[in-house]
Amino acid sequence: MRLLLPKPTRAISARRPLSVADPTLTASATGIILLVMTHPLPASLASYFDEDGVLAKALPGYHIRQEQRQAVRAITRAIGQRTGIALVEAGTGVGKTLAYLLPAFLYARPDRKVIVSSHTLALQAQLWERDIPLVASLTPHPVSVALLKGRGNYLCLQDTAAAASELWTAGDSQFAHIRDWSRTTETGDVAELPFNYPNWFDVRADADTCRGAECRYFDACFYYKAKKLAEEAAIILVNHALYFSDLAVRRTEPEARILPDNSFVIFDEAHHLEDAAANTFGISLSSSRLPSLLAKVKRLGSQVEIDEEKLRAVDGECRILFEPFLTSPRPEFFLQECAGSRFEELRDKAGFVGAMLVSIANSLAKADTRGNPTLQDRVDGLSRQLVRAREELILLFHGDDPNYVHWGSVGSSNGRAAVAALNYTPVSVAPILSQELFSDFRDSGAVLISATLSTGGDFHYLSSRLGIPENGDVTQIITGSPFDYANNCLLYVPRHFPPPSDTPDYTKLIADEMAFLTNASRGGAFLLFTSHRMLGRVHAEMERMNLGYPLLRQGEMPTSRLIEEFRQQENAVLMGTSSFWEGVDVPGDALRLVVIDRLPFAMPDSPINKSRVEEVTTAGGDWFRDFSLPQAQLRLKQGFGRLIRTSTDKGVVAILDSRLATKNYGFQFLKHLPPARRTFKRDDAARFLATIGQPVVEAGATEE
Repeated sequence: MRLLLPKPTRAISARRPLSVADPTLTASATGIILLVMTHPLPASLASYFDEDGVLAKALPGYHIRQEQRQAVRAITRAIGQRTGIALVEAGTGVGKTLAYLLPAFLYARPDRKVIVSSHTLALQAQLWERDIPLVASLTPHPVSVALLKGRGNYLCLQDTAAAASELWTAGDSQFAHIRDWSRTTETGDVAELPFNYPNWFDVRADADTCRGAECRYFDACFYYKAKKLAEEAAIILVNHALYFSDLAVRRTEPEARILPDNSFVIFDEAHHLEDAAANTFGISLSSSRLPSLLAKVKRLGSQVEIDEEKLRAVDGECRILFEPFLTSPRPEFFLQECAGSRFEELRDKAGFVGAMLVSIANSLAKADTRGNPTLQDRVDGLSRQLVRAREELILLFHGDDPNYVHWGSVGSSNGRAAVAALNYTPVSVAPILSQELFSDFRDSGAVLISATLSTGGDFHYLSSRLGIPENGDVTQIITGSPFDYANNCLLYVPRHFPPPSDTPDYTKLIADEMAFLTNASRGGAFLLFTSHRMLGRVHAEMERMNLGYPLLRQGEMPTSRLIEEFRQQENAVLMGTSSFWEGVDVPGDALRLVVIDRLPFAMPDSPINKSRVEEVTTAGGDWFRDFSLPQAQLRLKQGFGRLIRTSTDKGVVAILDSRLATKNYGFQFLKHLPPARRTFKRDDAARFLATIGQPVVEAGATEE
């Protein structure tokens, strides 16, 4: 047996000294050299992380983790400087939420607010319901904390009252429940509803229909109540989309804002920042949105004079406009390529549809609402939505910013009709974020933290994609995991496999290997795929095998229910794609095996990826080295991280891609994965799996 650890790699140190004392480098048990600051934590903060400190007394089983203390030092330094930036990769088990929440609580005041931003609703819920109450109970001074979501998450009382007077709500039991709930809820947050309301778009808060302080429901408005609490709080919990929406608003209207002015922002799940910013600073218009908007206008016909012939005409023009994209043979496409020779015709059509939308909006603005304030509010709101839709159409078909790409996607689910989404998205958010978030003239600082943030042992890829200054005041630190991967985890790579392909023979090979490993683990397996197509093919193969374990598939039920079912079964096999590669936490023996079908290189023909590759090569870079490889490294680390979630977890990660062993770039993946033992033999993996749950681990692994 040979113990295979990655070669030590030097973590990036602070670009400015962390203190008057020199930092030192030391090797951790994980095989990664970590930055260790020799200056002590501030006494008030250090006491929390001592062996007999505050956390040890509050959390049974707590023990000192040097990796956590290192992360705290980097975060504390950035917060203390107010305008500092810290990039922190904190491996699984480090305790990153406590590492940033405690410094935030000790620093924050109503006049120096801290924003804590997550990407997923799951982490936001965990922070709000578990981590923040814990930290609040441990800090010596009360700190006010507010949760603020995007406007569309809150019920609009004005639009609910308007909907109640319309025929489409008559006899709708779910709408009746919404009305009853509106009288008892304190937050109006859609997350409180025990069901998915299909017409939520008709009753949610919307910037175009909002009258602000002029609305007669203003004093009771759920959204403005939440905003007021945020204005008064010292710490505000948001998500990335809302944070970037605030930046976008301030960018075009410097005096306007969604969030209060703040002194510091902490981005958890920071590896999602590029995509979150690209979505926010771009626009998207679906083929269902305009017909839905026109249907709302038509419903007003019983109360105000509406030119229904004009409505039918513009509805027909909208269908012609979207038809080429709805019938695209490819799920993603450039608008011009998809439309082909018809693109110029469609550009003219978009201008014509936009003019008709404005004409309808002008007619609504002149409509006689007979002194009915509810109706007037509805008419004014719909007018603004029509004008906004016209502005988006013009950008989608006529926008000429060289940093933006015009592209679309089409798909359907659960047998529903196809829906196309047309997008105008920035290729690079670096110039935007460099100016709006990371410029030398900023008056606030930032921490970017994640379990998967670095690529190739440094943060160059992240910094280049987000516009973080290369020579500014940036503290960078990579901490390994405190978990014992060398004894508790085995990485299996079938070196003898052919390169990945889409052939039936290769699909059968993958299915057979997954079945063998699943039998060896007695279920308790995540089978992770890079595409829905391969998932479907392998699922069909494994169903025919009748393995005898519950076979759960993404899409059969909501993700949360799938995970709960997986936990309860204990021997289930769950097959999933992107949404299961991260943010899914199944500690203990219920999950013993994670199998990844191939290296997660992004789709090469995706319009966004094509545009980003072109941007890299135009700037003189190498598209594979500088873009594709680091992107895949981040993704692979996320998938690998599903297995070991606690110090006692054990199991096998199998990556069924021989390129890890046969290609030069395979080593770039392997050396930055957690330091598990490695083998090329599936019998080694089977022996290791057989020992899980046994009192003594004796399984070995060999490298050929």
